[in-house]
Amino acid sequence: MFRAITLIMAVISLTFPALIGTGMQLRAQGNCPNCDLPPGCRGNGNGNGNGNGNGNGNGNGNRNRNCQRLNISIESDIDFGRVVMLGNGEARVLLDLETGQTTLIGDVDDLGGMPITGRAMITGAPFEQIVVDLPSEVAMRDPTGGNARIRDFVSDLSGFPTLDANGQLTFNFSGTLVIEAEAGARGNLRGRVPISVEYP
Repeated sequence: MFRAITLIMAVISLTFPALIGTGMQLRAQGNCPNCDLPPGCRGNGNGNGNGNGNGNGNGNGNRNRNCQRLNISIESDIDFGRVVMLGNGEARVLLDLETGQTTLIGDVDDLGGMPITGRAMITGAPFEQIVVDLPSEVAMRDPTGGNARIRDFVSDLSGFPTLDANGQLTFNFSGTLVIEAEAGARGNLRGRVPISVEYP
């Protein structure tokens, strides 16, 4: 029996400063306090340097530093299009990061739709290097309790991503959808992709 599945990653959470609706921890929340602030702008004593003229100032000389907090916004969600399970095995749908085309592996066939890779924009302090973490795996669920997974996330970020002169960086991301026949997935599957971003 064929089961049509529309696979939509329609909800992606804003992950900094807080992630809503999942139990996954953010890297930026666990590593250090105020990691959404550039180095030199964190913690006590990192103000604008209000010395009193006798060498007892309690600032650190960051008067002219841009201490803008990081923010991430999603410009497009991941959409794997529509597929149908043909057998009882495992199927994979690879969404190519560069072309946006899907490759089907296993007991699955394409039913159309428009696959779309994810796109996000990060804003913060100009010319600052950042660290972006994508999850290792995300659960997808449908209203009837069926499920699937997205694994092997990839992005087009460089090895050392850096914000531009406007304090912005836009990147694309994608992954591989894994469907198992016994999972009973059918209809629209949705999930949340937690993306963490921080200054080093």
